[in-house]
Amino acid sequence: MLDQRFAASVHIMALLAAHDEELQTSEFLAEGLRTNPTVVRRLLAKLAEAGLVKSFKGKSGGVKIAKLPKEITLKDIYKASTDKALINCREADVPKACKVSCSMKEIFEGVADGLEATSMAYLAKIKLSDILAKI
Repeated sequence: MLDQRFAASVHIMALLAAHDEELQTSEFLAEGLRTNPTVVRRLLAKLAEAGLVKSFKGKSGGVKIAKLPKEITLKDIYKASTDKALINCREADVPKACKVSCSMKEIFEGVADGLEATSMAYLAKIKLSDILAKI
């Protein structure tokens, strides 16, 4: 299951791209997402660290998109917004005498790695400009 931070971060990036003519505040962005500005600020910090947004401090500060929407992929946003894998493998003690139980973690890690690679390749094909075109 995709992390909620990814969807919120795509929403933030779409808002910033749609309103690129002026700086936006975390309060404005939070209103669009119907969440707390603190949640938005945490996501913006990660997006800024990844070079996707620029942050300006001070009384008239705010954030703006750092690149053109056609230069930003959903993979970029996903990698910036979450540190989790798409699918996590279960970490549990298994009965050593059970051949099936002992093999499942390694088998499922291979499946999860394949899903992750396929998903990242798919997200890399979708640009923020594609999202904006659907709005």
